[in-house]
Amino acid sequence: MLAPGSISMVGRTLLLLLALAIPGAFGQVGLYGPLTAHPHSGDLAPDITFTKMLSYPVSDSWSPSNLSGQLTVLVFFPDTSHNLESVTRWNAVVDKFVGKPVEFAWITGECECTLLPWLQQHPIKGWILRDPEGKTGNAYGMDVPCNVIVGTDRKIVGFFQGIEEIDNLIQAIQDGRITTTRPSKATLKAFIESKQVLIDEEPFRMGRVEDHKPPFPPSYTVHVVPSHGDERSNSSSDNFWSLQGFTLKEAIDLLYDVNPIRVQLPASLDNDRRYDFALVLPEPESREKMQDRMRQGLQDSFHVSVGREDRLVDVYVLSIASNGKLPPAKPPVGEAMGGFRSSRITFEASSSLDDAIAVGKPQPIGSIRGASADGTADEFCHTLESTLDRPMVNETNLKGEFVFSIEGGGGTEGNFLQRLHDQLGLVITPAQRNVETLVIEPR
Repeated sequence: MLAPGSISMVGRTLLLLLALAIPGAFGQVGLYGPLTAHPHSGDLAPDITFTKMLSYPVSDSWSPSNLSGQLTVLVFFPDTSHNLESVTRWNAVVDKFVGKPVEFAWITGECECTLLPWLQQHPIKGWILRDPEGKTGNAYGMDVPCNVIVGTDRKIVGFFQGIEEIDNLIQAIQDGRITTTRPSKATLKAFIESKQVLIDEEPFRMGRVEDHKPPFPPSYTVHVVPSHGDERSNSSSDNFWSLQGFTLKEAIDLLYDVNPIRVQLPASLDNDRRYDFALVLPEPESREKMQDRMRQGLQDSFHVSVGREDRLVDVYVLSIASNGKLPPAKPPVGEAMGGFRSSRITFEASSSLDDAIAVGKPQPIGSIRGASADGTADEFCHTLESTLDRPMVNETNLKGEFVFSIEGGGGTEGNFLQRLHDQLGLVITPAQRNVETLVIEPR
């Protein structure tokens, strides 16, 4: 049996290994302006630049010496007042290390006109330093906000995303189990058994579009070749689209916008072989037109046809519990937040390491430990279904957008379905329904 939390670390490692570039999301200049520095793990940490201290855990002011003599955790949140959940998690972590040689600093650029009234209602523990011009983020080489841990020697340990990672990272640093060497699929099992914890050597980079353009002459041909190495990415602009390291089923899932459980492949093609798919056009086209070309190129390369059929299959049905309780409606957000949405699913510890690292293996509903997503009920079902061994059917009739967050606690830690009922007033039951299935057949 894996130790508690092992599966979370496995999941994080797999996400890092299989991280995808977001289609069309490449930019030229990051949030903190043109980069003037490129610090890495092991480099001396730059000074913190700020215009005002909004909170401090001790009576002294922040000075460069604060970055030496203890671990220092820096988080960057340009928009703080729309991140209450992150603040709550941050405060819990700070509380856990009270009296220990760890220092915490929250760096924000938000306008005082919105930030200060919000902080009166939602205090943030540790240092709060306001850097409206983003000079510190720039000094740490960031295109987009991420978090940093600085060692007792004032050298950068590494960069990471997420508040929930802090506790595990600090413990790994103190135990000498931290590493910036990313495992390959071949070494993943040995990496996990060593109990090492991965932290990024440098901040995430917003790549330039042309950096990811495949080296094919412009044409309307979709090139499909076997992949070499472990790299997996999805990058595009208005005149090219490149998928690297995708299985056939993964490419179908993406190009046809369906979850794997709704795809039926011939046995001869349902395997773990990975391919690179590339389309480089003579002139720009719409996303829809490029998608059509990629779909046709996939069918031609593998000599298959694609059809949709309604089939009676075993499913999970999401419905509203008889007590009438509803999930909380999604609160409005400022324009700065745009249409950003997030989702997360965590699983119970597996009975074996081999099961835990089985990438893409469908899971039963009972293996889910917790989940969070914001959006419509259909989108919540789609998120859950992406990991499950059956399709998920929405029969809630809920309209609008909601916050779906199912956390552990009490005596129901291992019972996701019970907590879903108690916390959100929703139930999931096994049933049979006619479900649209994407059927792939040889020509």
